[in-house]
Amino acid sequence: MTKILALAASTRAGSLNKRLLAIAIAQAKAAGATVTEIDYAACDAPLYHGEDKPTIPANVAMLSAALREHDALLLSSPEYNWSMPGALKNLIDWLSILPEAPLKGRHALLLCASPSVRGGILGLNQLSLPLAHLGMYVYPHLIAIGNAESELGDGKIHNSKDQKFLTHCVTDFVRIANPRTKD
Repeated sequence: MTKILALAASTRAGSLNKRLLAIAIAQAKAAGATVTEIDYAACDAPLYHGEDKPTIPANVAMLSAALREHDALLLSSPEYNWSMPGALKNLIDWLSILPEAPLKGRHALLLCASPSVRGGILGLNQLSLPLAHLGMYVYPHLIAIGNAESELGDGKIHNSKDQKFLTHCVTDFVRIANPRTKD
């Protein structure tokens, strides 16, 4: 069974990305995965300065341990100014210096829900770069839901084409990320 860690990179109440992640989690469970959701606020880390021997923040160590206990990561992230949120990039930078390399060899499915018509696709493209560089297998299809304020509701995506795409991608992702499946 595929073990997935789920994270919405937002602390905002009523976050569109939290709503999208909940839909993806339900789909992953329907596809046979076990899913553990982690609160993004619990991952808050001070600004990484690139010190030679930094003290690893407890929140970063906790996220690292959680990543290593799972096969894959469902990551729903807002798009800020056509890129990923700075706090998320900071968290990735902290994870990148850990000797246990918690991102390496794990799978990631990236999602974004945005009020814009683009759906945050540019931010997801930017987010995929450091994750792939650090050894994650980023699922090739990025899920970007535009006009999300009206598209997300009732535990599903109202646009049937987008809902079918999410269902297909999450189901395929669960299969691919399963360490016991040979492709």
